[in-house]
Amino acid sequence: MEATPKGKLPRLALSLIVVITMVLGLMSGAGLGKALADDAETGRIAPAELQTAAETYPLWVGETQVTSDNLQGQGWSFTPAANGNPATLTLSGYSYTGPGNMETLQDYDGEWDYYRHAPIFWNADSALVIELAGESSIVVTADPTDGNASEGSADEEDGNPPHRYCGIFCAGSLTVRGTGSLSANAGGMENGGAGIYAKGDVNVEGGSVTATGCDYGIYSYEGTIAIGADAGTVVAETTGGANSLYGISAEYGDVRIDGGTVAAKGYHGISVGGDIVINGGEVSAQCSVPASYTTSIMAPCAIACEYGTLTVNGGTITAKGHQYGIYAVRHPSSGETELVPGVVINGGSVVVESRESESSAIGIDGCIMTVKGGSVQATGSGDKAYGVSANNSLGKSGNGSLVIEEGVASFIAQGPAGAINADTSVKNAVVGLGYSDVAGTEGKTSIAANADSKDLSGYRRALFPATAASATTSPAGKSLPYTGKPQELVTEGAASGGTMLYSLDGEAYAAELPTATDPGKYTVYYKVAGDASHVDSQTQTVTSTIAEKAYPAPTMSNSKGSAFASQTDEITYTVNQEVPSWATFVRTWVDLESVLQYTVDASDVAVTCDGTALSSAKASIDGQKLTVEIDDATALRGKTIQISYKARLRSGVRLDPYLNADKNIASVPYQAHTSFDRESKVVSSQVESVKFRASATGGSRSGLSKTGDTMPYVAPAATALVMLAAAALALAARRRKRD
Repeated sequence: MEATPKGKLPRLALSLIVVITMVLGLMSGAGLGKALADDAETGRIAPAELQTAAETYPLWVGETQVTSDNLQGQGWSFTPAANGNPATLTLSGYSYTGPGNMETLQDYDGEWDYYRHAPIFWNADSALVIELAGESSIVVTADPTDGNASEGSADEEDGNPPHRYCGIFCAGSLTVRGTGSLSANAGGMENGGAGIYAKGDVNVEGGSVTATGCDYGIYSYEGTIAIGADAGTVVAETTGGANSLYGISAEYGDVRIDGGTVAAKGYHGISVGGDIVINGGEVSAQCSVPASYTTSIMAPCAIACEYGTLTVNGGTITAKGHQYGIYAVRHPSSGETELVPGVVINGGSVVVESRESESSAIGIDGCIMTVKGGSVQATGSGDKAYGVSANNSLGKSGNGSLVIEEGVASFIAQGPAGAINADTSVKNAVVGLGYSDVAGTEGKTSIAANADSKDLSGYRRALFPATAASATTSPAGKSLPYTGKPQELVTEGAASGGTMLYSLDGEAYAAELPTATDPGKYTVYYKVAGDASHVDSQTQTVTSTIAEKAYPAPTMSNSKGSAFASQTDEITYTVNQEVPSWATFVRTWVDLESVLQYTVDASDVAVTCDGTALSSAKASIDGQKLTVEIDDATALRGKTIQISYKARLRSGVRLDPYLNADKNIASVPYQAHTSFDRESKVVSSQVESVKFRASATGGSRSGLSKTGDTMPYVAPAATALVMLAAAALALAARRRKRD
């Protein structure tokens, strides 16, 4: 069947389309090729060999825009966002010096346009991650087309928009991580220079970053600047000479530091429009003051938090400011009527210093300031400086307060003008110390714990809590003998946080150990006088005694012991006399029984101590009395002297008074006596005796057997009987002769 003209027309049109498509496919022109390829995807005819254009990304590295055909270069590579992962730029040994890419942008308030330069330029409001591996470096230099590269204002509104330079510019949020390092230096550019500049958040999660700019080190317009717990060293500093320079600045956002070693330096070291929260890390904020600074310009400080609260939960913070170390006078939000804390310290260590000398300077100015834990030292170093001041957060002076709670480890405020501003009321839950001088060496006064507001403006230094000094080794009491001389009553104690003091009356204290001479019981008071940072310890007592005078009695013995002596035997007597610890003169004597006689003269009396003769001893014999005197017995105190002499029975003596009931043993007593220091008090030895056995046979009254241990002594009654018997026998004999 022949085709009708009506049926041929569609087939002709289709043929023309195919021919045109084939011709265009051979021609260059990515846009049209892509359009045709899109047509093919929708079912319209497109040849397989059509070429699509490379995809471009809002990222410039150096002066090159990154595309799908250009995803890496010397020291860098780029991974586009995909599958929920953000766009990631990896820097590994990247190095660049130059102006970088330039874009015409409008400032965020919409008031004017400007040229933005940055070697790493992310021109999208999405997130960019920079992964650091190895050491990378960016140095920004001027664009040759910029006539105001080294002069003029970045805010000029004229026909020629100003140029602003950054090391890194991010129109969205920026995250830096990895194990490498990056230096972004735009510090040589005066026009709006920032090391790192982002509209959104800036997160440093890892690696080390040094960001240097003329105006800003690290800047976020409306986001949070966060330094993570795993961050390395983060340095943000400015090099310019103006009065509005910020090391770390979150203009309408917050700053949070969880770790790392962070150093921020600028006219304001750290400045925020929101809150600052420091949970950890080592943070150093330093104020750099330009030569053009005068006291009429906005106050320079190390940390500025004017519209939020500075909260420290941990870490180590050092803030060296100029007029202020920390300025956190919280300005209220619209409609806010309650006072809001400007500074809250829950933990960590905070050391702050101001050094302005021309005007009133303050270490920490914090409206409602609460210290719940950690340690704080706020120093005002200028002539008119205060350590701490607190002002009403609604902008009125006189109603601020400083609250020091029980959990604080240490709070010290000091300044030449005052430790704490006179407008400030203080509520301290712990005992403190106030001083009249900054050094804390004069006028120390205890500050009692007080839940009510008080004025501490009279002190140049204030310390909380005032830990009590303590005795690490307590003095111990003594039980002492009487010596007649002063003796230390206690052992020496040892103190922590102060000096140990002693007293005998509880009023007059001294560091010397107390002494006493007389016998008695003594109560010794002691305490530790706190040093410059401690209050005195509680007073405690210990008891010591000095015994009454000791009068040791002599003891005696004889050479025969329990044996019985004959008349001619010599008996050696020994006197042992202990010298008391207080004696200076000793006199010992013996009264010999009349039936005995000395067999020595005074020169033969032996006086010894520890086996050595005492030349100082003086012996004398007067009749039956033997006396030994020692004029200076000081060296003999506590020792024992021995006195030895000899005696025997007198010939022909009667022992009747010494006989026992059985009339067979005669016990002759002996005893020694001593007095000390010529006192009337006399101590005597026990009475001992030397014994003689009486004989059962007759004999003269003066006769004693020289054999064995018997005594053939005839008692008077036996003698009479013998004589009577003899007389009777004689009478009988005479009678026998007569007979």
